[in-house]
Amino acid sequence: MQLPDHIIARLKHLACLYPLARVQFRLPDASDFFLEMSPKSGDGGGKSHQVVSHFGHTQNPALTLEMAKGTLSAIWEGRLSARHAFLLGDIRYSGNRELAASLADLFPAEH
Repeated sequence: MQLPDHIIARLKHLACLYPLARVQFRLPDASDFFLEMSPKSGDGGGKSHQVVSHFGHTQNPALTLEMAKGTLSAIWEGRLSARHAFLLGDIRYSGNRELAASLADLFPAEH
């Protein structure tokens, strides 16, 4: 899945807190994908991070999120707060609770 530039920019800030994390997205009505957040190669200071998305599944993700494609689109477009979607049960997760909360904080709704 091609991530919008503004989403990658937000996720790079999160990668500083969770280096080498993998987040699996399960979308029953679309293609599953995962994100890898890691320090950039050759960055000895550890200040530059990259976020890469891949189609399919990864082994041992730190966090797995399951939701409808429409929910993910609404969150990325700012029409739905990720935290609100969690509370409504539109997103199910397993794995690192702190990482899940951090992701939710990155995507507030734009009202």
